[in-house]
Amino acid sequence: MASIASLSGMPTLGNVNSSPPFSFKSPGGPRGDYSGKPTVSALQNPTLHNKVPEAMVNGTARAPLFVRPFTRGYEKQYSEGDILFVKKDERSSAGQHHVVANIPVLNYLLRTELDPVDSSQLRYQKLEDVLKDWNYYGIFNNDMDTGSKWQRLLNVNVRGRSRVARLWQPKRGHLRRGDCVWIGFIERKSGPTIKSLPDPNGSRVPLNRGTTYYEAIALMDCCDDFEKVGFKLPVGIVSQVTLKRPHQNALRDAHHITETCKSLERIEVLMRI
Repeated sequence: MASIASLSGMPTLGNVNSSPPFSFKSPGGPRGDYSGKPTVSALQNPTLHNKVPEAMVNGTARAPLFVRPFTRGYEKQYSEGDILFVKKDERSSAGQHHVVANIPVLNYLLRTELDPVDSSQLRYQKLEDVLKDWNYYGIFNNDMDTGSKWQRLLNVNVRGRSRVARLWQPKRGHLRRGDCVWIGFIERKSGPTIKSLPDPNGSRVPLNRGTTYYEAIALMDCCDDFEKVGFKLPVGIVSQVTLKRPHQNALRDAHHITETCKSLERIEVLMRI
């Protein structure tokens, strides 16, 4: 009988760095701490990296986003699960502050912002104008408190699992796991009579008759508007959802009022898989 000393594959002391094939280099620990609140540049260059020998599962990627304040403070009402769009503005990008809009704020800007050259016309007359100015960014995860009342630093999910406001409801039946949910831009036109629509804070804003504007709406491939939209983007695949159906009035108002959008249930989606 072979002695124990002659057996191969003897157990080690548990140090996985000691011998191949299990060895991997450690990053050496975090570097010096920040003297104050970290900047956007520091957040984009972390001092500690997670390196493991096995494949990572269900990883979620997040990105920091400095929000430029609105005069009426719309950005202060953003909450977890809001779908966020960023305006492509060279001046804001240079200062690392961006004009960020959730669905209600974006829809308000699309139907009220005037053309800087001709103030009698809306800025977004064509779909190309919308896509030229606005980019989908991700889903709001949490607020990285900076201690400032003038600006917000948001942590935004850009890939992986994320909770999002339940803006979607199929034409028939229930929202189910595996459904793909979308956001699209559709052309609207106000009726022959003057009416009003709520702003993100809930105040009614008049809309002149015959006004043509664009609106961001929640879509599914079973909806009537799915083939009518000029541009649509997939938000994610539903992975967890409740059976409670949201009221149609709540879904309609959630596209215009931030507080109503905040009151919707949250579902889980898998982004960019």
